[in-house]
Amino acid sequence: MIASLFAHVPFEQHQIVNTADFDEAHPLICQALNSARFQVLRGKITHNRLDLLPCGNLSLLKLRYGYGADVSVDPDCLDGYYLLVLPTQGQALFHFDGRSIEVSPQGAVLISPDRRFHFRASDDYEQVLLRLDRSAIADAWCRLTAQEHAPDICFDAVIPMNTAGWQALLPMLQWVVRCSGLGQDQDTARAALLAQTEMLVATTLLLHQPHNMAAHLWPAPPPSAPQAIRRAQAYMLEHLGEHLPVAMIASHCGLSVRRLQALFKDECAQSPLQWLRIQRLQAVRQALSLAGDARKVSETAARFGFTHLGEFSRAYHQAFGETPQQTRGK
Repeated sequence: MIASLFAHVPFEQHQIVNTADFDEAHPLICQALNSARFQVLRGKITHNRLDLLPCGNLSLLKLRYGYGADVSVDPDCLDGYYLLVLPTQGQALFHFDGRSIEVSPQGAVLISPDRRFHFRASDDYEQVLLRLDRSAIADAWCRLTAQEHAPDICFDAVIPMNTAGWQALLPMLQWVVRCSGLGQDQDTARAALLAQTEMLVATTLLLHQPHNMAAHLWPAPPPSAPQAIRRAQAYMLEHLGEHLPVAMIASHCGLSVRRLQALFKDECAQSPLQWLRIQRLQAVRQALSLAGDARKVSETAARFGFTHLGEFSRAYHQAFGETPQQTRGK
């Protein structure tokens, strides 16, 4: 499938390397991609080829590195760009953070900057690479989140072809193929088209390929009504003595003020602040009932968030049918 996707891309018109001499090929390939340690494990290298086709700031590369031999390649880390690895034939074994991933034309690998990796490739391994600048992912992140600065984003390395991520990415790759003949033309319309293509690829990866910051793009769904009320009540009980605007309580629960008030009205037949006042009154009553508590009533009331003694006394009498002093005298 991957091979057919790139079958009509004019790679042959953009050759960088085409030689059987590995000593000649190696520095040119490292210059185009990354410096890498290279080792022949078995067999003899018969061909090295690199085609590099610019698509604006994107680059499509077709690489046959050490063809004819089983090889080990250790680039360490990518410097400032993401690399989508699309095998067209053969197999490779990639190693990330102690994890091994078998790669073939039935799957793709996405390598993030600063993530250490190395791989071993079979003697017939060939791949197409899509190079995407780190700045493209950062720009797409800022557009999606309206943030001024993007965090370091590390994608999951594997992109299986039976996932929604690949199904979303495939049309973007098809569009890259259509744009691959445009090169780096200075024509304004073409430059805008290529820039838009880069943004579409970056946005698709952020939205559909798992990564370390995905939770900030896809926040957890709002809690159900009972969960939201329990969360609000627990928060208020933890902060009985503090000033708690209803907006602060709603924000803690991930709800709007209107939604929180509606939930309390439906489930508790009172507003959040009415429920909070009852809890504060009960806490004061319990404290006043404790033997040996020599604090003044006003101090105890203030401890649980009552700052106006007159209003507190009226609310206390209405709730319990006695004054705070009568409770203490029992």
